Amino acid sequence: MSRTPAGRHGTARARWTVTASLLMLLGASCSGTPPAAQPSQSAAAPSPPSPAATTPGCAPTDKLVPPCGAYWGMYIAPRDNRTTVGQAVGDMESRLGRKLDIVFSYHDMSTGRNGTFMREDEVALGRDRILLLSWEAKIWGTPERTLRWRDIASGAMDATVIDKQAARIKEYGRPVMIGFDGEMDRRTTSGTPAEYVAAYRHIHDRFRDLGVTNVIWVWAVTGFMEYKDTWKSLYPGDEYVDWISYDPYNFATCRGAAWKSFEQTLKPTYDWFQANGFAAKPIIIGEYGTEVDPRDAAAKATWFQGIPQALKRMPNVKALLQWNAVLNPESPDGCDFRLEGPGVLETFAEVGRDPYLNQRGAG
Repeated sequence: MSRTPAGRHGTARARWTVTASLLMLLGASCSGTPPAAQPSQSAAAPSPPSPAATTPGCAPTDKLVPPCGAYWGMYIAPRDNRTTVGQAVGDMESRLGRKLDIVFSYHDMSTGRNGTFMREDEVALGRDRILLLSWEAKIWGTPERTLRWRDIASGAMDATVIDKQAARIKEYGRPVMIGFDGEMDRRTTSGTPAEYVAAYRHIHDRFRDLGVTNVIWVWAVTGFMEYKDTWKSLYPGDEYVDWISYDPYNFATCRGAAWKSFEQTLKPTYDWFQANGFAAKPIIIGEYGTEVDPRDAAAKATWFQGIPQALKRMPNVKALLQWNAVLNPESPDGCDFRLEGPGVLETFAEVGRDPYLNQRGAG
């Protein structure tokens, strides 16, 4: 996915970060561990009842991998700066008739609010959802500043940034997924692949040395096949990675691309991972979505219908998170992946009721 100087997803990111986290969904109360802190009453809107349990004996592993099916997730862009993350999630869950499994927040590596893990909104959402935190090697703002991976690896940011966030994660206590600098495969200003690996390993080892044992580590690339020759050189190693992740999109009209089904959108990269030494790792589809087809008003809804059967043919995909936003909202050709259009939300809600995508209460 194309990135702009304003952040991972363009100027919209900078507008949302202080009042809202970027959301994904991935597993709910899997650990059974009580939260470490009680959020305020207003931090999250009420959600509908959890869906029914699936097959007994399908409890997630210690790395939150569901052995039966996949987690159902979503990023929801808040309507405006007055809408909290909890409200945005609660509103969508009410429309879908089920609770999301995972929420996804983006953070920079600043010393301010944007760089603070486990804010009140995240603690509230984490009560019965898995949290996935993306930690970008940037300082957001105007202008945005890109951090060098070699500086992170050197330990220069330990005392001011890394150690403080490690302490917050440790205090939180529940399992948390963390991904460091996702989509680094298309980055040209942060350093070399070896420097990325060194920075990732340094953060992982620093957390370990500080006694943080509740992190599940996620390694995320774009998944765009033009970057596949870089992926192995960017991989930190099996002992450092619990899940791998990529971000497939049916860009269609907004990028002048050919229309692809859900399976056609995901499968080339999936097959590459299975054939190139990554088959033992569970996969999170960290972001996904489809544009409209101006020739067929029903095509967007139909695109989602194929998800359950396609996932059964890609069994290592254990979680997927729909990206419900406009990629470049200030552009007339901005790539609109919101669940809007004839029958789209209704179809998405129906797919989310499929037994393969209902992990709550399993086991």
